Amino acid sequence: MLPVAFMLLASTPTAPVPKALVELVKNGSFEDGPDVDKWLSLNKGSTKIKGWKTTRGQIDYISGLWTASDGDRSIDLHGSPGFGGIKQTLKTTKGKKYAVTFDMASSPGGVPSEKSLWVEAAGVRKKFTFDAKGKTAAKMGWEKKEWEFTADADEVELEFYTAETEDGNQGPALDNVSVKEKQ
Repeated sequence: MLPVAFMLLASTPTAPVPKALVELVKNGSFEDGPDVDKWLSLNKGSTKIKGWKTTRGQIDYISGLWTASDGDRSIDLHGSPGFGGIKQTLKTTKGKKYAVTFDMASSPGGVPSEKSLWVEAAGVRKKFTFDAKGKTAAKMGWEKKEWEFTADADEVELEFYTAETEDGNQGPALDNVSVKEKQ
């Protein structure tokens, strides 16, 4: 005769296990790239940061200049100088919704203290803003930002780029990028 506990366990219905959310972004914290001593300026077209391509203008690849949100590295969307962006092509399913999260701050000491960036995918975009007033390189004040898009193809380019036109040296900072299909 089987023990009662076994019979109860065997007859207890189980809920379906939700599908694991797959991370679509490669190198979302920008840790895999060339050696950096404080910052490395990367020009439009550069693919030195694994999985990413520099767009629009120059950016700075940061390591040690300020505290990153996740890991040791992050991106300043303004080069030295420049007004740039960064993009990655994602494998998606047309018609599915995707959740984008990222951490945003600003290169400390820039003028104005409020900096903005655009995030764009599948032909739509949204502007995000961060105020660096009172922030320092040691206390960046990183903020989690969220956005979503619906894929218009089976491959979609995700791009982050500065919305600024002043202070070409100190721009919006980006780290910890993630994209997952919405359930």
